[in-house]
Amino acid sequence: MHPIPTTPSAGTAATLLALALGACGQSPRTPEDMNASYEEALTRTAAQAVEYAPGEERAALASAAGFFDDMNENEVRHEALAAYAPRAYLNDTMAVVEGAPAIADYFTRTLQRTNSLTVEFLDVAHDGIDYFVRWRMTVVSSSLNDGAPMVSYGMSHFRFDAQGRILLHKDFWDTGTGLYEYLPVIGSALRRVRAMAEGDG
Repeated sequence: MHPIPTTPSAGTAATLLALALGACGQSPRTPEDMNASYEEALTRTAAQAVEYAPGEERAALASAAGFFDDMNENEVRHEALAAYAPRAYLNDTMAVVEGAPAIADYFTRTLQRTNSLTVEFLDVAHDGIDYFVRWRMTVVSSSLNDGAPMVSYGMSHFRFDAQGRILLHKDFWDTGTGLYEYLPVIGSALRRVRAMAEGDG
């Protein structure tokens, strides 16, 4: 893995936050459906995705980081339509969103429900057409955690097309400590389960 030179950015896997704050992705799916949709997207995007020569991937990754940098409600729709391919696939672990227009809507709703949302790209690994970015996300929302910052870490799987647009975006992150921990009912239940696992409950 090697570092990606980028400033903190807003977006990435935090689309999950939109669900907790009242925005909706596409219809809820079972875990089996979510996994099946990812596998289908892997097959569908394989022929379109680009395997970059060494060093050439940095431009595509910098473009992706640029999209997430300083996201705001007024610009996110236009920028998402440029950053994502027309038939792009986004899976944030709780919702599947397909197509650049729907992804633009999803990010817009997310930003409407946060005070600030930043994601710092930390480093990247790749295997052929598949790029894996590790990141640190900080979210501030007046409706969660008494408005205090919430920090979590995760990774995103990206594939890019010949124009450097995102074809596939699948997030992997610990929603238990990343978001659910801060929800009033679910968070207290998770803390009880964690205490029982540690022998304190």
